Amino acid sequence: MQKMSSEISMSLDGFITDPKASVGSPLEGNDPGRLHDWRFDAKTETDIAIVAELYASTGAVLMGKRMFDVGFEPWGDPPPFGMPVFVVTHEAREPLPMQGGTTYTFVTDGIEDALERTRAAAGDKNVGIWGGADIMRQYLKAGLLDEMQIHLIPVLLGGGIRLFEDFDPEGIELRRASSIETPGATHLRFEVVK
Repeated sequence: MQKMSSEISMSLDGFITDPKASVGSPLEGNDPGRLHDWRFDAKTETDIAIVAELYASTGAVLMGKRMFDVGFEPWGDPPPFGMPVFVVTHEAREPLPMQGGTTYTFVTDGIEDALERTRAAAGDKNVGIWGGADIMRQYLKAGLLDEMQIHLIPVLLGGGIRLFEDFDPEGIELRRASSIETPGATHLRFEVVK
């Protein structure tokens, strides 16, 4: 059964980006990539398996416009997705095909239309929301998210964007489904209780 699952790395003080992250410099400032070292530089066999399972189970990705703007240049061509990516935005654009199987499709008709289109593209695989915080909060608040994966990183950033900033958790219940520890991260998976 197809699930909608978010996935993000977060510092111990709750930030998913560095305070100085911006378009063209997403990994500068207090966190020159430390939130993602577990995935790239400091990865273990367990970390590799977690990423492999994530890619194997996901058929299409949703993201917010800010995530796209900040990540587009550093991701390059081909970007790291290898699958369709739907960008929720207010700015209409033509689809942007890239090498490696990724086409960015810009959806302007809201989160439910974006989800419907992403589900169709994912086939029998899961839909992934891979950033950023605002779009994750919108889907969680709308009751459309099935699970959350948070990679808790043992760093303190002191600022940036918080995953749950100004978020009203009224009526939302999470149940821990798994917890895997590696030297660079504690990989938490939560089921959204419906």
